[in-house]
Amino acid sequence: MKEIVEDIDELTLEVFTVGYSEKGESQIIILLDKKNDNVRLTFVIDCYSTQTLHKTKDILDVYQIKHIDHFIWTHTDEDHSVGIEILIDHYCDKKTNFYFPEAINGNVEDLVKYNAEVSVCFDKINAFNTGQNYNVHTITLVAGQHNTIFKKQYIDEKTSKNFSFEVLAIAPMSAIIRRRIDTGKIVKKNDFSIASLFKVGELNLLFGGDIENPTISLMPEYLFENLTYIKTPHHTSNTSTKLLHKIESVYNGHKIPTAVSTTYRANSLPDKNLVRDYKKYVNSFISTGDGTAGYGYVKTVYDITKREYSEELFGDATKI
Repeated sequence: MKEIVEDIDELTLEVFTVGYSEKGESQIIILLDKKNDNVRLTFVIDCYSTQTLHKTKDILDVYQIKHIDHFIWTHTDEDHSVGIEILIDHYCDKKTNFYFPEAINGNVEDLVKYNAEVSVCFDKINAFNTGQNYNVHTITLVAGQHNTIFKKQYIDEKTSKNFSFEVLAIAPMSAIIRRRIDTGKIVKKNDFSIASLFKVGELNLLFGGDIENPTISLMPEYLFENLTYIKTPHHTSNTSTKLLHKIESVYNGHKIPTAVSTTYRANSLPDKNLVRDYKKYVNSFISTGDGTAGYGYVKTVYDITKREYSEELFGDATKI
């Protein structure tokens, strides 16, 4: 798929990783046309809100976004799910593409139990997937492979200068999910978690969801080459240490510019020792924090063609 733009040098990729003091996270990825002050593409990964804060909605409103093009629900744990109903009601319709993990569909045949709010969200999303409309998708992978869930080429109308915007699903692994189902040992939903890699021009952004070591072990090393950005998996927990092994295996001496971790206060995450290990391979490690504001987020803006970027921290977010 191709899209012609008036001035490709005016396109920026705007990335937000949002976290809350106790727990909870969301990511927003926006392709912005600065020349026309127009949002060309919007991805949202997961959602969380408190009784008084819904930063995902706030950020979408700042950009005057009326429609989410793609929503990736990595898995249905509470800290990735609260507040989704608000997004569905305000920004989603049958043109929004939704992505769930394998075996997570929201129906009674699922082996995973949902709370009432999550069930309502599934009902609303599945209601879009009727008639001739096919916009609700299940993500599953063969070990060692990836799936392309989105790809578009942006081309300058005058110069033919161009770049590709591609989104790869790199987890979950079908073999792991099927083993959990066959043995009846579905202890936690992290085995179902979607992870994704956004490849935009020369940028490579990894959004790790809550993938853990069994899943990471089955991922090929090439996926971690030349990373630009990491949203660390599972709040930088020791259950996901093998990501560092993958990064080390392809490390060429050039540090990854940015890694961002969300907070899970009850489990003292991000893990301080693991952050120290990440900093061997990352220039800037940022936590969304657990301070008095109740939230924190990192805004990273990429000039895609010039390969330059800037960062801004909000709320409790802090560099470690």
